Amino acid sequence: MKGNEHFLPQHYLRQFRIGDSKLIGIAKVAPFRFIGAGPIRGQCQKQSFYGDSPGADKLLGSTESDLAPVVADVVKRQDFNSPQLVALRLLAVLLHVRTRKAIETAKVFPKHIAYKVIKHGIETGRVPPPPSGRWTEDMMDFGGVAGFLIKEAVIRCWMEMQTMQLKLIRSPQSDYFIASDNPVVILNQFSSQADSPRSFAGFSLTGFQLLLPASPDLCLFFFDQKVYKVGSRSSRLVVISPEDVEIINALQFQSADSCVYFHDLSLEAQLRALATKYGALRSSVRDTLRHIPGRNDREELLHMRAPAGRLPSQWRFCRYRRRVTAQIGSQRDPAWSESIKCLMHDLDKNPLGVNEHIFTRHHKVIDEMETVAVK
Repeated sequence: MKGNEHFLPQHYLRQFRIGDSKLIGIAKVAPFRFIGAGPIRGQCQKQSFYGDSPGADKLLGSTESDLAPVVADVVKRQDFNSPQLVALRLLAVLLHVRTRKAIETAKVFPKHIAYKVIKHGIETGRVPPPPSGRWTEDMMDFGGVAGFLIKEAVIRCWMEMQTMQLKLIRSPQSDYFIASDNPVVILNQFSSQADSPRSFAGFSLTGFQLLLPASPDLCLFFFDQKVYKVGSRSSRLVVISPEDVEIINALQFQSADSCVYFHDLSLEAQLRALATKYGALRSSVRDTLRHIPGRNDREELLHMRAPAGRLPSQWRFCRYRRRVTAQIGSQRDPAWSESIKCLMHDLDKNPLGVNEHIFTRHHKVIDEMETVAVK
């Protein structure tokens, strides 16, 4: 067995540390319990978390050494350059797929299918029942999910992020952002008006949004610039209202697996109020799997829904553009998404070389697509 491995990097949590200490404020979310100060190194970890995913922890370790100084510099300057934008997009995707909640969510569908198959085997006498006599989904688990998500989702989602705009959202004085053990929130405000079981929270879809608190006074906000307008075109930084800070913090309570984190212990009363006001918006990872009645009593349809955030009220800093011609559920940039699909097929056949960059390979794939189109 390996030792404890972090599923949320310490360099990220350090942005929310108490003063210059190695401590961070901690509160449990369901039910709410204010814990107080605790060591950063003891948070968001689990024994042998990447133990069944050879190379995943090593890969993440090397990536963190590159991303940590970028995050620190962006938080300090409250600005970013082009290379840092590429890095921040990667940071957002990594923190989206590598947390414990993300991995448990990915297990929901296969665990349910396995549960049904084994349950049928027990009922028909083909499989012996467990010693307790009662078979439940919690009696089994799947390994290798962390490595699978990192391998299958990171490149695809990161490439889709290249077509999204980034604004730095700054809180007003005396109002602060909090973080959680599952800090990336994905949502699609544009599609919220649709009467559909879908969440439309796919990285390639029109209206997609992603937010990630970067420090107590700074939040990364990625959005579809064809649908939304955030701040002025000339500025990368947008100062928002206290009401909008509360909405973003409410989304952290929704997204959290078990804990929220903060830099100031005097925020206890405010956190309790957030838990009371928005705690009902939280849902279990099992709720991502919807059971839809079929044509008869023996038929049931299963639908996996992305765990998207729900806005408790309309924020002011993100508004619709005057003319939005795209349709709900459409792809933000179909040609770009098709090129990413071709890239993933190409990588399956011929993995990246040691010194080869993903963007270089992508350009080659696009060139090949254009050549085929001309022929």
